[in-house]
Amino acid sequence: MMIFQKNINNKTLDLHGLKHEHVYRIVDQFIGGHIIKRTSEISIITGRSIKMKEIVSEILTDYHITAQEEFANPGKLIISLR
Repeated sequence: MMIFQKNINNKTLDLHGLKHEHVYRIVDQFIGGHIIKRTSEISIITGRSIKMKEIVSEILTDYHITAQEEFANPGKLIISLR
């Protein structure tokens, strides 16, 4: 099953329109790929969904990293990988 993944650019993942059950794998692959590439900072657009933010936070906890909401846009998480 192919899941549509909206990448605004190679460092931003947009989760709008994705089902919660698909988000775990997509976000895990996105973060893991950027860790391997040694990217310093990425963004994930969750929108205002509390559930979506909880899912992303769970995954970030597994990686022992945290995110900050973008100033003036709480639907976008900025994640420092270094």
